[in-house]
Amino acid sequence: MSVLHVNQIGRRVRETYETFIPRADLKDTDSELEIKLQTRCLAAFAVQSLTDCTVIDAANSVIDGGEDNGLDAVFYSESQNCLVLVQSKWIRDGKSEPDSAEVGKFCRGVQDLVNCEFDRFNERLQQRRDSVENALSTFNCQIVLVLVHTGKTEMAIHATRQVDDLLAELNDASEIATFHKLGQERVYAMMAEGASGGAINLEFGLSSWGKIEAPHSAFYGMVGGAEVAAWWKHFGELLFVKNLRSTLGHTEVNRQILATIEDRPDDFWYFNNGITITAKSVEKTAAGAGNRELGNFKAVGAHVVNGAQTVSSVGRFQGDAAKLEKVKIPLRVISMQEAASEYEALITRSNNTQNRIEARDFVSQDKEQQRLRLELQMEGIDYHIARSEAYKPSDKSFDLEEATVAIACSLEDSSLAVLAKREIGRFWIDLDKAPYKKLFNPQTSSLQVFHTVMVQRLIESKLAQAIKALEKRSGKRYGVLVHGNRLLASVVFARLKIAQKLADVKFVASVYGEAVEKELAQAVDLITTELSQRFAESFPAVVFKNPTKSKALFDVCLAANHPPQMTLALPQ
Repeated sequence: MSVLHVNQIGRRVRETYETFIPRADLKDTDSELEIKLQTRCLAAFAVQSLTDCTVIDAANSVIDGGEDNGLDAVFYSESQNCLVLVQSKWIRDGKSEPDSAEVGKFCRGVQDLVNCEFDRFNERLQQRRDSVENALSTFNCQIVLVLVHTGKTEMAIHATRQVDDLLAELNDASEIATFHKLGQERVYAMMAEGASGGAINLEFGLSSWGKIEAPHSAFYGMVGGAEVAAWWKHFGELLFVKNLRSTLGHTEVNRQILATIEDRPDDFWYFNNGITITAKSVEKTAAGAGNRELGNFKAVGAHVVNGAQTVSSVGRFQGDAAKLEKVKIPLRVISMQEAASEYEALITRSNNTQNRIEARDFVSQDKEQQRLRLELQMEGIDYHIARSEAYKPSDKSFDLEEATVAIACSLEDSSLAVLAKREIGRFWIDLDKAPYKKLFNPQTSSLQVFHTVMVQRLIESKLAQAIKALEKRSGKRYGVLVHGNRLLASVVFARLKIAQKLADVKFVASVYGEAVEKELAQAVDLITTELSQRFAESFPAVVFKNPTKSKALFDVCLAANHPPQMTLALPQ
């Protein structure tokens, strides 16, 4: 790569983002003004490249400046459920690499952000604080770390080690963080792809293929798993530039995809929704012209607009290559050659926004759920076991998700509370065995479910009051209240010793208001102290998703004496 490419990158990002990036703190007399502008525009480019946001949103995500704590851009994409944290470096000569000290500063900034140490950041980050807090408390939110620069791709060993250590800590409980190294070569390729309208050309074979002639030419059939894996290894996330979601790490869906490859590769076609690709043009090669059993195709300017998780999971499969050879994946490739300019975006949006059947949707068919719903209905209580836009929580109405969380926290088993925090969908994967059967079984009383939900709501209201009473919404105590909500609820249920009372028709949750407040106050104090002493280097958001560490905190709280008179609104 060359200085020419650096200058081309600079011109492109300045043309796109300079009008919108924050620059009130920059002075025209600043000798480094050009570098600072380039750095901020490059950070905005990284954000827009990895999310579905607009140019203005990307530019507004830039927080570079004094007290940025090593982060140059911060953006939460609700549609993709990912928090993007960017460090940007403008390297004029295009030859050097990011400084290890700057990479270290970026890693420490990420640590502070995840630890809710918001007072260590500038005003621009404070303006995005609600969005960041929402991201950090949202189930399965992916943290996307990005180092974007105009130097050579390789990083120094020390810088690499710092990033690897940070990822290991963030992914201690489950894989929630990924790192994207966007050097000059990668940035240039991404820009070239955008400028050409699609620079990725795919050649592939389709078995049992067919063709649709109108209104738009398209081919469909089965593509081999080994071919798809080769796409991923060669192009990576460039395949998904126009997808509304990039890869999401090790989610439950991706784990199921990998498990199917490992355990039932011959069934992959039956179990998978497949891949949709759009391309500037699609053509079949002359080989086997009249044979529909196997055809060779070429897609010019190709984009995977649906199926990113399938492609990335197949590409990341580390098992027996022979199993990957057995995998057949449904594929359709749509030509945009004769389509209107906006048609590709319409295909992308439609393929990614139609309602999907989730594991929880099958729970409504479970006979125990139907029994609970009918019994509660007789008591004048609405239990919504199916997803519905019409559902509104009230003192006589709750839904399956709320019931699942509440019961999981009530069973005096910290591992269930951790699962409710980390991945609630795991409860609904298999309705015939644990953990689902631990919560919902023939012995589960309908009134027990309702009263458990009422106690859980009481606990959550006390937690909300405690957060509101804090002098500042940052630090370890704040992190405990926000990220430790499920474990705290589990502690309170266990210490109140009310399990046998929950099925009683005379049970009233509000009677326990004062007891809940006292137990929460003590638990928050104990856990905050334990975090500082035993897990000082761990992120609270990660600790409360780690079964072993959470169990240690849970046991400390259960072993403590009953709390004296105290309230949650204690000074830090």
